[in-house]
Amino acid sequence: MPAAVQELKQIPFGHLIGSPLKAAIESQAMAAQSTIDFIKQVGFKKAESDNEDFMFIDLNSDADAGEIRNVTFTYSKKDVGDETDEASEANEEEFSLTVPILTITPIPYIRIDEMTIDFKAKLTDSVVHKSASATAVSASVSGKYGGFWSPVKVNFRVSATHKSASSSTRSSQREYQMDIHVRAVQDELPQGLSRILDVLEDAISNQKT
Repeated sequence: MPAAVQELKQIPFGHLIGSPLKAAIESQAMAAQSTIDFIKQVGFKKAESDNEDFMFIDLNSDADAGEIRNVTFTYSKKDVGDETDEASEANEEEFSLTVPILTITPIPYIRIDEMTIDFKAKLTDSVVHKSASATAVSASVSGKYGGFWSPVKVNFRVSATHKSASSSTRSSQREYQMDIHVRAVQDELPQGLSRILDVLEDAISNQKT
């Protein structure tokens, strides 16, 4: 099996993929908790106990959110309903409009819509072998001849040289790249919260001060 395949098998893909998914789930839980905190801090009056977690003091009982918070607007307009005075149509009267804050404030309700994990691995492993050899052979012959009383003398000399050299070079290159794309959107409000907002809209009052 190639070394690159062996190395790919050692990469903890479960951890690489599982960790971003776990982070996405934890982020979704944090977003839900942020929605609860926003409703609690903006939409309701604080309890007299001055406890920041007044909605969840006792985890074994139902949460008591307390009294809804309203915002009151004061404005002036012509009062055309009073017919006792002929000049009433030209007079401006002050009116007050009481509206629950949750009905005029966008409630954050973030949901992770899409998550894409791209993992790229580039492994380069190369081995280069170099070998060199050289052989040198040299020979020399010498002869000498004399009279019949002296034998023939011949000298023969051979020398050989062999040289060899080998070397190997190995290079490895590893490159990893991981891209995570997360897309979050403002999700639709739960049905229960939508019905609460409908009830609060009915509580909007407009009256003459």
